[in-house]
Amino acid sequence: MRFPDDVPTLTDGDVTLRAHRPDDAHAVVEQCTDPISVRWTAVPLGYTLVHAADFLTSGIPKGWETESELAFAIEATHPDGERRFSGTLSLRDEGERRAELAFGAHPAVRGRGVMTTAVNLLLDWGFKTRDIETVLWWANRGNVGSRRVAWRTGFTFGGTVRRWLDHRGEYPDAWVASLHRDDSREPKTRWLETPVISGERVTVRALTERDVSRIVEGCGDPRTQHFLAFLPRPYGASDALEYLVHNVQEASLGTGIEWAVADPGTDALLGIVGLPRIGQQQSEIGYWAHPDARGRGVVSEAVGIVVRHAFTRTDEGGLGLDRVFLKAATTNPASQQVARSNGFTEFGRERCSERLGDGSLVDMVLFDLLREEWAGRQT
Repeated sequence: MRFPDDVPTLTDGDVTLRAHRPDDAHAVVEQCTDPISVRWTAVPLGYTLVHAADFLTSGIPKGWETESELAFAIEATHPDGERRFSGTLSLRDEGERRAELAFGAHPAVRGRGVMTTAVNLLLDWGFKTRDIETVLWWANRGNVGSRRVAWRTGFTFGGTVRRWLDHRGEYPDAWVASLHRDDSREPKTRWLETPVISGERVTVRALTERDVSRIVEGCGDPRTQHFLAFLPRPYGASDALEYLVHNVQEASLGTGIEWAVADPGTDALLGIVGLPRIGQQQSEIGYWAHPDARGRGVVSEAVGIVVRHAFTRTDEGGLGLDRVFLKAATTNPASQQVARSNGFTEFGRERCSERLGDGSLVDMVLFDLLREEWAGRQT
């Protein structure tokens, strides 16, 4: 089967979508053997030039001939200044003026906005010339890079579909989002970034997979499990990884954000501070300390850093919240001290409102802090 000769060329001047060519084969192999591609896409393991040749000379032409999948090669400038193959993206026909968007980037152009531009070019063409009504995006749950492209190009996230995508015979959960032809191409939510902020004794930063072992140690600790009875028991690496994915999902929807509290010298995780429920200009704040960091004041300092970020105006890089609140068990004086040391006011009590790890019910002391109060103490 020959290469299709009726594939249009689409470009914005920097990024070009074009027909695939035989000389793309080596770059296709580079992309399909890259660890990120292997992890998040269903490319065959041990990808070779034979696979690439079949993809280029059979798979892609067949898709165009049957109109089942209209695939373009992406051409963009690589870091060495040369313009060459930079990935593939396509529209898969789902019938009745519906399509699925699929894409994969060459590692040389990731994180540079190339795929976002390419997706917008493809969507413009699909909506205008193929009369497509709605496009769906799917990705394995946890594929943050793909989710960012969908977010930037205006897709509305629809949630998680359990055990859905075929990934070499396994079926991981899938994120799904949709875009209608009349939708704007602007993000529909505020993706909450996690800035790195340094204090005197701690640095708060984004959580990464490097933190998994320390998260497992902290969340599996008996004291943590006692006061945070909702944590899985036993707590393992899979639970920590699920926690990381959940954090990304909430950040992308603008509803929550979490920080690792890290040692400035070693970068070891000392605890976690988060704003897990952001809405209506306010949020709860939560925190816990790794066992070897307790009693050192590191969580108190980290809470102060996060509170400052929460109350800082959005045009200055903060969240612009008006109120932060928290609950602490009456039997947890250390947690209450973190609140008081950061200027929170005790304003009430919820009687027998939470169950601890031993099964007992406990009263929760309620604290809050208003932006005006916080600002008054900064002058």
